[in-house]
Amino acid sequence: MKNNKLHKAGSQGALGLIVVCISMLASMPACKKDGFSYQEQVRQVLAFDMIREDSSLSIAVEALERTNMSATLNTYGPFTFFIPDNNAFRKLFASRAKKTLEDFSDEELKTMLVYHILPARIKSAEFIQGPQATPTGRGDFITLDISKGFKYNTIANGIAKVYETDIEYSNALVHKIDAVLNPPTLTIGEFLQQNKDLYSIMIGGLQRAGLMDTLTHLTDRFGQRIRLTLFAETNEVLQAAGIHNFDGMPVEELQQLMRYHIIPGANFSASYTQFRPAMKALNVQERWDSTLLSINNNDYIYFNLAAKKLINDTADFAATDIIMRNGVIHNIDKHIAFHPGIRRTQIYHIFWKNTNFAYGIPGVSSSQAPVLSTSGTVYWRYYLEGAVNGRSEYFLFMAPDGINDSLVTIVKNVRRGKYKIEVNYKGGGRGDYQLKHGDDLIGVPLNYGLGATWEQKVVIGTYDFKTSGDKRLNFVCTRVGGINLEALVLTPVY
Repeated sequence: MKNNKLHKAGSQGALGLIVVCISMLASMPACKKDGFSYQEQVRQVLAFDMIREDSSLSIAVEALERTNMSATLNTYGPFTFFIPDNNAFRKLFASRAKKTLEDFSDEELKTMLVYHILPARIKSAEFIQGPQATPTGRGDFITLDISKGFKYNTIANGIAKVYETDIEYSNALVHKIDAVLNPPTLTIGEFLQQNKDLYSIMIGGLQRAGLMDTLTHLTDRFGQRIRLTLFAETNEVLQAAGIHNFDGMPVEELQQLMRYHIIPGANFSASYTQFRPAMKALNVQERWDSTLLSINNNDYIYFNLAAKKLINDTADFAATDIIMRNGVIHNIDKHIAFHPGIRRTQIYHIFWKNTNFAYGIPGVSSSQAPVLSTSGTVYWRYYLEGAVNGRSEYFLFMAPDGINDSLVTIVKNVRRGKYKIEVNYKGGGRGDYQLKHGDDLIGVPLNYGLGATWEQKVVIGTYDFKTSGDKRLNFVCTRVGGINLEALVLTPVY
């Protein structure tokens, strides 16, 4: 009898097979002297064998058999199969004015099925927001929205609920979904060209800026798959901003504007913000914002889920997460352009979670990571500071050999503009240090021995970063003595 519960069917099938094998062994003669055994090993529980035992998946089984893909799912794998149930196929038939699988060609069905199968085992706990790390058989990506939870609220490609996960077999993982996923068939550039009535003005700007090929090609010149996100503006949006074409804009200015609308990689809009709680003791603010760096690696889009207008405080999405073969399109409802007044996010830089270098400590190379130790004889180390004010944290300690020895830390995702820079340290008999970025001084030398306990929060100074990116900040010793650091807080200044 067929059973809708795959794992139950699997256990029953395996049990029956074991019983048969035992019966056969009892009736067989003893092993021959040639060294071969008559014992037959229990067959592995393979994906297709069990899928066809589930009556809720009978249409998918029919499609697999018709396209000769059933045998593939009984090979070693590994696979992850986001399998549409019968109701999912019925919804597909209704949406396309079709009645059965017979109304689809074999090639259409195979293209559809291949898109649902990934050549790797991916459990629900390994889902990531946006396109998954492993592409499908054709090199396309399935995009997941896990913002409401991993297992029972995951949405695939914005249309299919993943309602039963982690059905495990020896060669595959199966996740049931309630809608059939449509494989993307166009690149971003091809989609724009097929919708010229909506995007003709932006197409003209992209072409004149030399970027249409970038958005049209599936791979780069090295054969690597392109993944981009386009913040697209329709003719209606551009005309509302007084832009009817880009013919008169200087090419360099146009290139900067068009590049501003293109973000490296492709992710669901839900991944652009994550909640970061406040830490009042360190002046860390609660926030739901982020900055998305454009492909020129300098300009950025500000995104704030807590704001009235999500994008740059001025625009919203008109349509989101339109999945293309080489990325994602978001339509926005207002024209955007970069300017220095666009907001930036506060940066909470914890030393032990980031890359740090030491210069001048005897026996320690410049690239050597600090040792995790509680020993006071290790002069380049991380250690756990006991709970103070209800929290505990790891500190970075360095004891320099002399003046001009230094500690360099890499602060990530700095966006160009001015920041106030604060530091939290542990005092008590420490040295003096000058903070620098390159040859530029930030503030004046500070004594890091003030106070006997940690949470010695001090403003070092302000600094105007001229470019975006990861930045090397250097604590240079000006009076010999150790330094005990927990975190930097960089707060934007406008």
